[in-house]
Amino acid sequence: MIIEMVARREPIDAVLMADTGSERPETDRFVPLFREWMDDKGVENHVVRYEPKRFRHWPPYHSLLENLLTNGTLPSISFNRHSCSAKWKIAPQDQWAASWPAAKAVWARGGQVVKLIGYDCSPADNRRYAEREGHEDPRFIYRYPLREWGWRREECIARIEQEGLPVPVKSSCWLLCLQMVSRLTATLYLWATKLSAV
Repeated sequence: MIIEMVARREPIDAVLMADTGSERPETDRFVPLFREWMDDKGVENHVVRYEPKRFRHWPPYHSLLENLLTNGTLPSISFNRHSCSAKWKIAPQDQWAASWPAAKAVWARGGQVVKLIGYDCSPADNRRYAEREGHEDPRFIYRYPLREWGWRREECIARIEQEGLPVPVKSSCWLLCLQMVSRLTATLYLWATKLSAV
């Protein structure tokens, strides 16, 4: 979405990437590459993180994985809920926007900030869009450029390749129970090693 918007000279005021602290290693490797691409194109970009302030349990946590371990639970998607995304992705982006001078100026005039959402026209994103359709927020207008263009995942991949960038894996925390067990086991070992080094 961002690559094509830059090519079409559509203005982007800021791009936010919410880091849960438990993204897949492939995503962690891709983010700096894409941030460098955006820097080269003059696209302002920021990484935001949820910063917990109050802890019900001990020890304190600073990533999604640590949150789950501290509270002895599974990702909310395991219970058919989406509170992980709300807490670790949406909330830090909204918090950043709340202190962003450009957004504050728009809101002071009674306007709304346009939020760009990268849902495409593939079946999985059609379902995600259906869940969000009609959602209203007095602070934001939601826009879905990939859907406006009729793009599916295939067109997105082709556009990324055309730009000469590696095609990233779908962004998600590696904890999702929907992933293949063998892959999860291999990644869990890497994270256990990372935790033991802390």
